[in-house]
Amino acid sequence: MPKPPAQAVLPPPLLYLAFIAVAMALSYALPIALPVNSWTAATAAALIILGQSLSFWAMLRFKRQHTATSNFDAPHELLRDGPFALSRNPINLGDTLAYVALSLLMGSLWPWLLLPVLLYLMNWLVIRPDEIQLEGLFGETYRQYCRRVRRWL
Repeated sequence: MPKPPAQAVLPPPLLYLAFIAVAMALSYALPIALPVNSWTAATAAALIILGQSLSFWAMLRFKRQHTATSNFDAPHELLRDGPFALSRNPINLGDTLAYVALSLLMGSLWPWLLLPVLLYLMNWLVIRPDEIQLEGLFGETYRQYCRRVRRWL
């Protein structure tokens, strides 16, 4: 199996947006409809609020600790509290919840079919390079953190 790239290939929000765009194009070209009703809309709204709250909480922790907020910068501190005590990737988790919410609202099977590919690419192109960088920077402290906190949830 090839090695993951040395650093994230593109910002995660762009990867999510690209998959939403592809799902929308496929939904238009080859529609596979799913129902949208008040329950799916309410669930989507709750997921957006939950996901973006998680992302903003994590970004606030980055800002307060004055450490890197981007996959393209090296952090000077390993955050392990707040949202990082729940998930090693709370921002990516928040973005995934937003993707799921949009999938519910689209009323199409396409975003659901693309979700496993999106998660695979997130793990391979974004998360694995981050993990390699963090292990190199923080060594045993990071390995202990990984044993205690799961990658996603």
